[in-house]
Amino acid sequence: MKNVTGIANFHTAPEVLPITQARPLGSTSFLGRYAFCDFALSNLCNSGISQVGLLVKDHQRSILKHLGSMNSWVINTKIGHTHILYNEPGHRDPRLNTDVNNLLENDWLLYDSKSSLFAFVPSHLVCAMDLRPYVSNHQQSERAVTIVASKQRNLKSSWLGSYVLEFDDKGTLVDAVANKGQFSTPKVVSLDTFIINRPSLIDLLRKYAPLYPQSDLFSLIMVAYKEGAISIAVEYYDGFVRSVDSFAHYMDYSLEMLDKHKSDQLFRPDWPVYTLTHDTPPALYGQESEVHNSYVSNGARIEGKVINSIIARNVHIGKGAVIKNSIIFSSVSINEGAMVENVLIDKYSIVERDHVIKGKGKDPIYVAQGAIL
Repeated sequence: MKNVTGIANFHTAPEVLPITQARPLGSTSFLGRYAFCDFALSNLCNSGISQVGLLVKDHQRSILKHLGSMNSWVINTKIGHTHILYNEPGHRDPRLNTDVNNLLENDWLLYDSKSSLFAFVPSHLVCAMDLRPYVSNHQQSERAVTIVASKQRNLKSSWLGSYVLEFDDKGTLVDAVANKGQFSTPKVVSLDTFIINRPSLIDLLRKYAPLYPQSDLFSLIMVAYKEGAISIAVEYYDGFVRSVDSFAHYMDYSLEMLDKHKSDQLFRPDWPVYTLTHDTPPALYGQESEVHNSYVSNGARIEGKVINSIIARNVHIGKGAVIKNSIIFSSVSINEGAMVENVLIDKYSIVERDHVIKGKGKDPIYVAQGAIL
């Protein structure tokens, strides 16, 4: 789609402490070899969008480390480009570190682009979304903005921080309210995915950004909509989607991918998920190793037992060690006889011989990066 520029927005991702202390959620590991932003970038790539900008909020080092040359997500390396968009003034003043001010700081993208449409996608949602039908419907609707939303349940404990769309009796959009756990019934939730006409986006930034300097882009869109300055269409996505908004959900949504029925909805033969490749050997399994219902990444060396767990690259699990219902980030060493259950162990950590660390099912334990236990 030559007339569409994609924008992967890292600003809209929630803080999921403690794992986002040193990285944004978008570049956080998922299933041992992916990062969350891989799904957004792959959706853009598979939808034929080769001009992409990344609105980076913070932890630029982590994002650049994961992206590498950025060619993994470019469908056409001759005409495709991926631009890192960073708001330096916003870094000095966190109150102004918003997606709106990031766009203003990098407004060259709006004026140099030949695209008539901009497709914004979040960096943190896990889904396989084909954007082409939404772009096509948007062009036919003649609306300024198309919001992609999904009907969701359990809003008291999930989709926290996301915008819930409210409609009148005639089905007309009237408002968008941040979910703080106040909804007890199923609601329509914005997926932080929307398509906007280029002139409308420019006008929005010119007219409304100076009035609301700390606002996010979605809020500006709603302000302009309520004043009658722009028109909005709402389209629905009914596929598999997850929004990680807590550490417990990170564990739950990761480990649920061990269910083949769930993972098949996300990983489809016709919709590949691209990521940065690493020059590492295949996983090595010792003669006494046992692995049951787990993801094991390349470069891992397994000599113990792994049950219902996710093992990232270059992890070593010693003889007699048992890993159960846990997620082990890259380059972790778990020595002989150790027992790890319901735990997330961050990168470069070491679990000494015969050490035992167990979390409860609904209260998993987090081990910080570089820890020695």
